[in-house]
Amino acid sequence: MKPELNPTSLKIDKLINRIDNGEIKIPAFQRGYVWRQNQIIELLESLVKQYPIGSILLWEASHNEKLRSTRNIAGYKLPDKGDNWPVNYVLDGQQRLSSIYAVLSEHIEQEPSSEKYNPNLDIFEIYYDFSTKKFIPKIDVKVKSDSVVLLRNIIDPIKLFDELVSLNKKYHSDAKTLSSIFLNYDVPVIQIKNRTREEVGVIFERINNTGTKLDLLDLMTAWTWTEDFHLLDSIDTLLDSLEEKSFGQIDHKLILQIVSGIILGSTQTENILKLTGERVRDNWEFIVDAIKRAVDFLYTEIKCANIEFLPFHQQMIPLCRFFSRNKKHTADQLNIIKQYFWRTSFSDRYSTGQTTAKLDFDIEFIDKVLDYDFSDINKYKTSISPDDFINTQFSKANPITRAFLLLSAQYSPLDLTNGSTIDIGSSLASFNRKEYHHVFPNAFLSKSGETKQRRFAVANFCFLPSNSNKKISSKAPSIYFFNIIPKIEKDKILESNLLPKEDDIYTNDDFDKFLNERSKILINAIFALSGN
Repeated sequence: MKPELNPTSLKIDKLINRIDNGEIKIPAFQRGYVWRQNQIIELLESLVKQYPIGSILLWEASHNEKLRSTRNIAGYKLPDKGDNWPVNYVLDGQQRLSSIYAVLSEHIEQEPSSEKYNPNLDIFEIYYDFSTKKFIPKIDVKVKSDSVVLLRNIIDPIKLFDELVSLNKKYHSDAKTLSSIFLNYDVPVIQIKNRTREEVGVIFERINNTGTKLDLLDLMTAWTWTEDFHLLDSIDTLLDSLEEKSFGQIDHKLILQIVSGIILGSTQTENILKLTGERVRDNWEFIVDAIKRAVDFLYTEIKCANIEFLPFHQQMIPLCRFFSRNKKHTADQLNIIKQYFWRTSFSDRYSTGQTTAKLDFDIEFIDKVLDYDFSDINKYKTSISPDDFINTQFSKANPITRAFLLLSAQYSPLDLTNGSTIDIGSSLASFNRKEYHHVFPNAFLSKSGETKQRRFAVANFCFLPSNSNKKISSKAPSIYFFNIIPKIEKDKILESNLLPKEDDIYTNDDFDKFLNERSKILINAIFALSGN
């Protein structure tokens, strides 16, 4: 059937009747009701003044497209339509529609099963005061007032008649006018018909609700839900188990891309939306194992002890694809995967556009590696230059810093002050500035007139425990390089920290030469690891 997108309008009483009959539901992937009472009153004021309130977007789902999990408007007890009847799901406008219904409907009992999402019913008990021409909450209504009506009774002729009995006669005409306004207000409705769940999912993801992009995870949770499987809960359980290695903060959207990458070989939204509940549920344990193995690889082979240090979180997707295919891998395969990691870490591959298309290519590359075809590794190139280490400021916020720290960790850096092995696991467990040291101290450079940009250049940092850092403090390199660093092991210590060994750099406190030589050493180290 031809897809339809029909703009129309419905009077408020017709909307309420359709909700009362169970025709309109909230899909489980929608967030709960979040409006406050003042927002409801502002909406009512707009209705009375005949202001536009925006449209309600409904998706009419056929029998085959119905969702497993739904909620009722405002959590009220409402009937369910039979299996052969279509259901209209609210994709946008839930807060407005729920507010109108909850204020004006005669239904005031909520479903206890949806308590997590149910709003406090008191916020919907709103009156109109004809003496002040204002909407007021129940708490502000004076005892035995003859100038107010409960809005819940305003559109039912019988209940309105009862309200008029206690209302001062001079307000009767105003009350009938108010009732007419609510009854005759046309609410704009856009009706989607004959669209697949995949199409609706794309539409849904692109809708902005109060400025916040709606969550694809909520949609997939609804589509994969069964009595014994809840995707969001399963993901949270997985993330809890990864917290031991400090990978418990993986983004939910990334998890969905990993799931789709493993099952379908694609990370694009339209393909994620093609995942069936059965395939996700049937492969979940397999997916969890692949993610854990990828984290183990990063933790042990790359020495990435916290996801915060991963240069690009997208790198998880191809790695998970790799570890989902075989339990055992050859040394050659693992070596190529490491080269892929370092080449992408020191490039802008995931910093520019078309990321999902690139990730789909990466998945194809992984599949070739699994078939012992390594030729595509040459399509990955590092794009970093020595100047990037000089012009980039040391900050966890940029991928160059994160990649630099992991690169440095590969060479098992030794403590500058005593030659002992630095506990990299501890240093990379969390981003603590006290674990990293300006090779040319910040205070020393500041007195020399160096700009902050240059003082905080990535090339001017190395690992150093906080206690050792205090020994060096603000001393000039010409002092601490010859008085604090053990002389016998000096070359070994400098090499382990990827620092230049030329004495004249430190004797002359030559910061320019230091930055240039250090950056060249870092580039060579990258080439050694990436095979680039």
